[in-house]
Amino acid sequence: MLVALQSSCRRQALCLLGIGVLALGGALLASPSHAPEPIHLVVLHTNDVHGQVLPRPATWLDDPDPPRAGGLVRLAAAIHRERREATEAGAHVLLLDGGDWTQGTPEGRLEQGRQAVAVMLHLEYDAMAVGNHEFDHGVDVFLGHLKALQPPALLANALLPDGAYLPGVRPHKLVQKAGIPILLVGLLTKHTPEMTHASTRDLIWQSPASALARVRAEVEPPGALVIPMTHLGVEGDRALARAHPDLALIVGGHSHTRLESGVIEGKTLIVQTGAKATTLGRVDLWVDPKSHEVVRSQSRLIKLLAEPEGPDRNLVLEAACKKLVLASERRMGVVVGSLSAPLMRGLDPYSSSASGNLVTDVMREHSGATVALHNRGGLRADLPAGEVTRRDLFRVLPFENHVVSMDLTGAQLEKLLRRSVEGQGHSGLEVSGVTLYLLPGEGRPKLRKVVVGGEDLAATEIYRVVTNSFLAAGGDDYGTFTEGTDRQVNPIMLRDLLETAFGSAPLTPPKASRFVLSE
Repeated sequence: MLVALQSSCRRQALCLLGIGVLALGGALLASPSHAPEPIHLVVLHTNDVHGQVLPRPATWLDDPDPPRAGGLVRLAAAIHRERREATEAGAHVLLLDGGDWTQGTPEGRLEQGRQAVAVMLHLEYDAMAVGNHEFDHGVDVFLGHLKALQPPALLANALLPDGAYLPGVRPHKLVQKAGIPILLVGLLTKHTPEMTHASTRDLIWQSPASALARVRAEVEPPGALVIPMTHLGVEGDRALARAHPDLALIVGGHSHTRLESGVIEGKTLIVQTGAKATTLGRVDLWVDPKSHEVVRSQSRLIKLLAEPEGPDRNLVLEAACKKLVLASERRMGVVVGSLSAPLMRGLDPYSSSASGNLVTDVMREHSGATVALHNRGGLRADLPAGEVTRRDLFRVLPFENHVVSMDLTGAQLEKLLRRSVEGQGHSGLEVSGVTLYLLPGEGRPKLRKVVVGGEDLAATEIYRVVTNSFLAAGGDDYGTFTEGTDRQVNPIMLRDLLETAFGSAPLTPPKASRFVLSE
């Protein structure tokens, strides 16, 4: 009896165990086998397009005969292709720009940049950050462009004197992608008044980090993905990421940095494409559908080295680009002369360049001044030896600067040159008529003395100085220029003045340095 009872108990136990296993198996089959798939968001981005309608030589490639890269036609086709392929793969797409839409090409200056912006709008941006060069013709001109074209412009940290946002500009834009709120915020460097039209000094400039904090406090919905669209430069973006360490992505511009796969500051991915529409940036984000956290990201630059073909071409944009080029080419295609050697900008801040020497020499000779000064940052391109067209000269001097002469005391002139050498100015100065003697210092050299016409600079002496209209108005944080007396404005454009240096014989750029660094 005891054996039979034990056997019966064992059978019951085994039955109960089997039922438990079946129940567990059923429960496993009924529950999800894995977490929900992340949402795939693709952010296409550009920055510092500067009205670059045409392709340009890809001089950054290790190629003695570089191919032509970029331009708006190729950019438009790449955007269409990436949008189409991403959408077909189930991704959600944004197209963003990091600012400086125009200024820098003949096409970009037509109607003070308005025509180039109109062409860019054919790309159908979701949002466009405002860059410093948008203000190059003055705040009122920019506001006129905004009213006429109504671009999706974002700028949160520049306000009118009464504290209102600029009309036609929004501080932020909130979009939804697959149920995820995405807060886009436009931010521009506080140094803009130092670099562009004097009317920007009447605006109230807030720090980008504090402006972003204010916008987030006012409008950020729960679970939002916050993407600042900035015109701060990489270092400015790094500082913003440190101030807001929860950011997953910053789409940047201003420093013209080619970030092939982005850079990381803390947990923040910072991206930038370089400049002049030579590449298209693509960021892939995978976002948790519940927490809205970015679980994975990757960034790359898409090269634009081939002419577009097939259905990805934007025929409306292509027609608009042809119209812009025809309007500018009548003047810009004219050959003005030739160079016997390359006209190069300087990489060494303590040595003058062939380009800087030539430009300042031409200014000084034309005006009869004793000293000529020009900001290094205003020289925007190098030219190879050979034939030179007006378009080439425009590439070197793309800004609408004319020539201004004034009287400065020796003390004022020394203050400007010291600011250049010792690093307080936004951009160093190229010089003519003076020799600067420097002493090595910790970090940066120090200005030891200045020689003018073979004699040491005298603090109380009056010197006739010529410069460009940007510096004359205190640009690049050289406010001492505004103290000059007996000012004379010559309306000739500086690049047109440079054209007068070319004659029938090839021009040889002056290479000898006007900075002497003592041992």
